[in-house]
Amino acid sequence: MEFIYDLDRLSAIASSQAGAYRGGHPFPHIVLDQFLKPASAAALAAAVTGPGNEIAWDRYAAEGFEMKLACSREEELPETVCRALHELNAGPMLRFLEALTGIGHLLPDPQLLGGGLHLVGRGGHLGVHADFNWHPGLQANRRINLLLYLNQDWDPAWGGDLELWSTDAARREKSIAPLFNRAVIFNTRSDTFHGHPAPLATPEGVWRRSIAMYYYTTTRPEAEQRAPHNTRYKGMHLP
Repeated sequence: MEFIYDLDRLSAIASSQAGAYRGGHPFPHIVLDQFLKPASAAALAAAVTGPGNEIAWDRYAAEGFEMKLACSREEELPETVCRALHELNAGPMLRFLEALTGIGHLLPDPQLLGGGLHLVGRGGHLGVHADFNWHPGLQANRRINLLLYLNQDWDPAWGGDLELWSTDAARREKSIAPLFNRAVIFNTRSDTFHGHPAPLATPEGVWRRSIAMYYYTTTRPEAEQRAPHNTRYKGMHLP
């Protein structure tokens, strides 16, 4: 079977980059360009260029926290996007992520809670935050995020960089441009703060497009355990 990603390339990345991933600062992460096969990435980008009326979007509009559109309902999404979601939730991707991160027994999320397709337009933003840590439907701990960007010809002047912050949410440690076919993978804990807090300066009609996938386990290390919580924005983090 042909997947949208190159299995041999992913295996080689897991073998060569596992140490770099696990030692990533300010928390384990990696940035991978050309993540999907070029034709697959181009097809995805062409499938959704903006918020067309054929998709029923969830709208998040809490100024200072987040302003974006999202859709996780596969029945609303184009077939090309659905195929990508399925393959990013499939066994080969889970095995790659386990080898890269060292986190075993990963579970996909067929419900796509909080994930799926995300669009951010002019003035939109996502405040610095740590993600929810518990999936009530799966009864599982959130452990890994995979963000895949679909932004062709992205102008750095528009902003939109993903920012990784220190685990005390005190300072930005790294900025990652949301470039086309770039994936960012990182561990998810109650102190892995990230976001793109500055309002986008894109022209009208240009959207910051991404696919967000989250992965889970039934257990997690004792040092990472916290009571179940929703998204915690900077200033609301846990001890």
